Amino acid sequence: MPIEQRRQDSAGVHLVPHLLSVSKSMRQLMQFALAELDISVGQDSFFLTFQGKEARAVIDVAAALSVRPSTVSKMVDILEKKGWAERQRDDQDLRKVLIRLTPKGMEARRKVLGVWDDLESRLLAAPKEDRIDLPVLQRLDKTLTKRLSRLR
Repeated sequence: MPIEQRRQDSAGVHLVPHLLSVSKSMRQLMQFALAELDISVGQDSFFLTFQGKEARAVIDVAAALSVRPSTVSKMVDILEKKGWAERQRDDQDLRKVLIRLTPKGMEARRKVLGVWDDLESRLLAAPKEDRIDLPVLQRLDKTLTKRLSRLR
């Protein structure tokens, strides 16, 4: 579709370029914050899919992250080498692979939570006129996640 025909809001602003820019900026901010922990962007989200010492099925982690199970498997390969995660078979269904965070992985998770909390605090400390409208973001996230799940 030609640029002239793209949908615009009343001020002539396009939504997609701004969303892409926000996404890119957030990813870079997270990358800088996580680098000192030797954690990559994406791995942080992986850690936060775990609440405690429970084991989770690869398919469940993939669904929570909106990625394919093969992506989770590759991530676990990396995290196993660092001693942060381990695989095991499900006693009830031997076809199912479960993932568990190790004690070192639980410590990494705690550090990731600290990074997320710190970044969120700084973003929410912006002047009132620059604050993020969280309910709008939540609705947009829900809409985009639904559309993406239909494509997978």
